[in-house]
Amino acid sequence: MGKPTEAAQKLLAEAHADYQRANSPAMKAAAREQLGQARANGNAAAATPSSRRN
Repeated sequence: MGKPTEAAQKLLAEAHADYQRANSPAMKAAAREQLGQARANGNAAAATPSSRRN
């Protein structure tokens, strides 16, 4: 099997960089923050009486 082309090497390098950024501590912290906010919003919505209840 031959050496990957220059274009393929560039794509692989970009994919590797994207993967590293996605798994960085900052991205993980941001994901945890978003999850916490989503949970808080969901809990607040669940605690609000529905306008359709009689």
